[in-house]
Amino acid sequence: MAKLINTIYETGDWPKDFTEVTMIALKKKTQATKYSDNRTISLIAHTAKIITNILRRRIERKIEDVPGEDQFGFRRGKGTRDANGLMRIIAERTLEIDEELCICFIDWQKASDRVNWTKLMQILKRSGIDWRERRLIRKLYVDQTVKVRLDRGETRSVQIGRGVGQGCCLSPIMFNLYSECLTKEALDGLGDFNIGGKIIQILKYADEPVMMAKEETVLQGMIDKLIEIGSCYGMEINVEKKTK
Repeated sequence: MAKLINTIYETGDWPKDFTEVTMIALKKKTQATKYSDNRTISLIAHTAKIITNILRRRIERKIEDVPGEDQFGFRRGKGTRDANGLMRIIAERTLEIDEELCICFIDWQKASDRVNWTKLMQILKRSGIDWRERRLIRKLYVDQTVKVRLDRGETRSVQIGRGVGQGCCLSPIMFNLYSECLTKEALDGLGDFNIGGKIIQILKYADEPVMMAKEETVLQGMIDKLIEIGSCYGMEINVEKKTK
């Protein structure tokens, strides 16, 4: 096993079995008729998971300081309940001092499936990730094929052109890094909600950020900028779930 893993690391080539993913659709409702009525799980080779877990540990050490304090999803020692608690404290303190607080909950549409690989590789390079590890990640995504298992059999395998792999242990940190760079670029210099001399712009529940501002016009400007930069990253807001 160690010899195989070392060979894959040195050459950057994944065995075909490691890049083949079988996807199974699970119905959300009894009378499921559309794709959106189903939830999917992906079956990945166990040995591939061992290699990606090694990569994850290496990369985590190098980027542990990149995600900001406002990211609560997929973080060790943090969780969305912490974000909920902080959001409640902010709202209560704002009411106590009779200040205005405008909040917008953002839902990225199919967020993990929209990650642009070229953009992700650029971010990994800027973050100091070794070229061998970047090569392994790129090849894993580029060479990946997916087939769907149905009641009547399996579909033919198809290539996927974007997104982080479902069920892959690399995906959470890849998405966190991607999301962090997106929001930093979009919200740089924006915001007017001040706590203790620090401008608070956003809280991140993994792929569902919450933006805040004192003035509605300021918040709208932040939303517009997030949409603009998000499109450069291949991301799109699910307007059906957006609330103010």
